[in-house]
Amino acid sequence: MEASHQHKQRERHSIMDRPRIDEALEQLRNKSPRSTTLERLALTHEAWERHKGKPQPLQFAAIVEDLLSRIEVPVKPWDLVLGRIREDVPDTAGEARFQNFLKILPSAIAPSMTDSGHETLDWERLLQQGLGGLKAEAKRQLERRRRESEPQSVLDFLTGMTRVYGALQMYAMRYAKAARACGLQEQAAAAQAVSEREPQSFREAVQLIWFVGHVYCTMMARNPTLTFGRMDQWLFPFYERDLRNGILSREQAGDIIEDFYCKNNLILGRGEHQMSDGCEKATGWLRNLAYDAPQYVVLGGRSRDGMPDCTDLTNLFLECIVSRFENPCVVVRFWKEMPGSTWRRVCRKLRDNASMMVYNDECIVPAMQHIGFPLEEALEYTMHGCNWPDLPPSQTSMGCAWHNVAKLLLVVLPTLREATGMGEVYAAFRHAYRERIRADVASTEKRMRELTSDVPGTLAMDDCFLRGTVENARAKHNGGVRHRTMITTFGGFATLVDSLAAIEHVVFTEAIASMGELVDALESNFERRDVLRQHCLAAPKWGRDDERADTHAVRVMELMQEEIDDAAESAGVESVIVFRCIETDMGHIRHGSETGTTPDGRGNGQPLSENTSPTAGVCTQGVTAMLQSIAKLPLDRCHSGALNLRLQPAAFTGERGVELLDQLLHAYFEQGGMQIQLSMADSETLREAQCHPEKHQDLMVRITGYSAAFVDMGEAGQNEIIRREEMSV
Repeated sequence: MEASHQHKQRERHSIMDRPRIDEALEQLRNKSPRSTTLERLALTHEAWERHKGKPQPLQFAAIVEDLLSRIEVPVKPWDLVLGRIREDVPDTAGEARFQNFLKILPSAIAPSMTDSGHETLDWERLLQQGLGGLKAEAKRQLERRRRESEPQSVLDFLTGMTRVYGALQMYAMRYAKAARACGLQEQAAAAQAVSEREPQSFREAVQLIWFVGHVYCTMMARNPTLTFGRMDQWLFPFYERDLRNGILSREQAGDIIEDFYCKNNLILGRGEHQMSDGCEKATGWLRNLAYDAPQYVVLGGRSRDGMPDCTDLTNLFLECIVSRFENPCVVVRFWKEMPGSTWRRVCRKLRDNASMMVYNDECIVPAMQHIGFPLEEALEYTMHGCNWPDLPPSQTSMGCAWHNVAKLLLVVLPTLREATGMGEVYAAFRHAYRERIRADVASTEKRMRELTSDVPGTLAMDDCFLRGTVENARAKHNGGVRHRTMITTFGGFATLVDSLAAIEHVVFTEAIASMGELVDALESNFERRDVLRQHCLAAPKWGRDDERADTHAVRVMELMQEEIDDAAESAGVESVIVFRCIETDMGHIRHGSETGTTPDGRGNGQPLSENTSPTAGVCTQGVTAMLQSIAKLPLDRCHSGALNLRLQPAAFTGERGVELLDQLLHAYFEQGGMQIQLSMADSETLREAQCHPEKHQDLMVRITGYSAAFVDMGEAGQNEIIRREEMSV
């Protein structure tokens, strides 16, 4: 009860009395959608023109140097963590200038700037060595390879790296000077320190992380979607030492964390890239590279030997979450021994509709081990937006194979008109899936071989902050890091499961129609077959704790996992590691528009099931039954997947509501559930917000692994959120 009281006091004090909170909320709600980082774009254009013709690594480094030596370094009196970017709402002349820049730089970054985000950097090593240490290591490699007469392209690559580190050091020193001029002596000292050496205090460590993250997200990568990693783990030694030495209080550390959270919101634009329908409320990536990119912070989870699983810093990061913020998206790693007091903090923030999600270590760690990672590495998993797995610090993704498994079933059904049992259906589906996954693995492996022979590859900023790239003098995709992975998705999974259950029910159990008759009905979108469609709709559905459907979910998931294992094992020396994700992002709408009528009764072109969720509208037995169905899956071989759960706020009010949520979610994870993210918004409120957006500016909803202001979305996007099942207990 005392911890709860302290938490409430902190959040109330933060929101009411702190200008940084007010500023962040003001920018989130009222920043003009036309706001543009015009200065950044102008400087990028000038640098690009100035350094044309240079080898890519040197050209990239020169652009970074020019940008960081000239771009404005704004400071506010309430800044505890330094690092902002100037934004402008262009007038007529400014807008014309902006459009002219885009004619030359159509991606709003220079062609030699290839960072694409969606990853976790090696933050631990950055904190251990600092910018100076990383720069010195790159210089040592450069000198060694120069002595060994390696190709000039390799030397250029390492030279570019050293210059990027140096540019960041110079940028930090510029900020130190600007902060000192504003009378912010402690902030200036921290900025100067991290420009010269590795961080030695909590303040310095957070400042270094933000300098690198801020530059990456606002100047280098379009849609950066950067994960700051396990901040409670990497920062704990600094926190503990500073508290012990009396140079930092818990309250001061909380203020620094809070300011870090604020900074992650200040860089965003307005709108939501998947659900804004191109409306004028959306800023877009061209005006703001960060636009609506979710930056992740990972908290909790099992740790390596010698590291505590959960600390007071974990709790402090949780307490400092402002529920009205959009960013960062906090990923909490649940594990069986998670302290009850920490879990209660998590549940309280979830109940308050904070931008959060929870992943279960009891699923993800074994899943990482299943594909060959030793336990020590598997324990370091993180996620990046939108719910994609990482295994830092020496892993990079080679891409994603989007599989619409519901559509794949439709491809094989016409060959099964004479089928006499479900065994034939499964055999045909297995064969089709095998061909698809093996083709995807082979394609990725071919690309890996091609890139491995292209040494050293293209230098990007993230290459400077991944493990292996300096030592190997290669870019991440070109063999610079140890592990190269691909992602495969089980898109439309619930639609597939419900279709299999419907086939068994309608054709083989109740004999309502033959397989041929069912196929004919599907091809005609059930035209003049409404009675048959009603039987399909009434068939068992996954999400009701009904074994008749749930056994199909388990069976088909195991089938696909086996085929992925076989495809990966059949690979050669350049074997790709395959992450498996029950994920559609919001692609279930587009993929549904490309998918014909399915045996579960879904109409031609209608949305498929979304991510890990059961089909919208089928969970008639309540949230507990739904979670029990999902938890039956072999989720200890899946690496991510978004379970979007929309709950009625009225059912979870007060401390009794927190306790109820605690019990519900704890039971789900104990039973084997993998992931959950909550939107605390009932349908009535959402519809009211459509009609009166001015009254609901703070209404945040989860998309898939990130949050959006509901009123900034287009009408079609809002309706899709409303279409999600509203659940109670």
